[in-house]
Amino acid sequence: MGKSKIIISCEHAGNYIPKLYSHLFEGKDEILASHRGWDMGSIELGKYVARHLEAPFFFQKVSRLLVEANRSLDNVELFSEFTAQLPQKQKQQLIDSYHLAYRQSVITEIDKALTSFDSVIHISMHSFTPVLNGVERSVDIGVLVDESIEEEAKYANELKDKISEAIPEMLTMINLPYNGADDGFTTYLRNQYSPDKYLGVELEINQKFVGTAQMEVLKRGLVKALGNDL
Repeated sequence: MGKSKIIISCEHAGNYIPKLYSHLFEGKDEILASHRGWDMGSIELGKYVARHLEAPFFFQKVSRLLVEANRSLDNVELFSEFTAQLPQKQKQQLIDSYHLAYRQSVITEIDKALTSFDSVIHISMHSFTPVLNGVERSVDIGVLVDESIEEEAKYANELKDKISEAIPEMLTMINLPYNGADDGFTTYLRNQYSPDKYLGVELEINQKFVGTAQMEVLKRGLVKALGNDL
């Protein structure tokens, strides 16, 4: 791909609810603090990796339960049960202020990078709950891509190997616990740029590491893996 620029983003960095909408979430602090409200640990990882790789970093601090920055405008998950019944005018305000504005900031940076680099590698940082519906997830790190795109499949395998080499004690797998071809910001961006100009990767980290010494191992390992020329 020639000379590439890494860009880091974090679509579920926080669970902040602006005061204007706080009445919609009265008594919902526990839900906001859970994996439904945000991807805990993702902003910590994103900031660390971006700083050490000197990469641009973008993050959305409002909760996904207000409006889902990682879903398309026609996705039923764009609004949660707390905001789905809002009047269309208010929904559009949320879309304009937090969904489109956030996405456009990343797109602007991608376009800027492509004036100086041959391609962009977009790392979208996420985390997942270790137990879902009573089932424990065995994967520690997920590399999510669209495997039907040759360039992404190749990059994903190389990145998986680099992460496994840097952090051998953690299980790294491709397209687990989610499928990288499903609806998301990276999926949207793949349709805006050709594969030789844009590679989109969602990195999913098991939340069981948040607040532990292994989180530091994760940080250093990801920097080492992503910092290598693949």
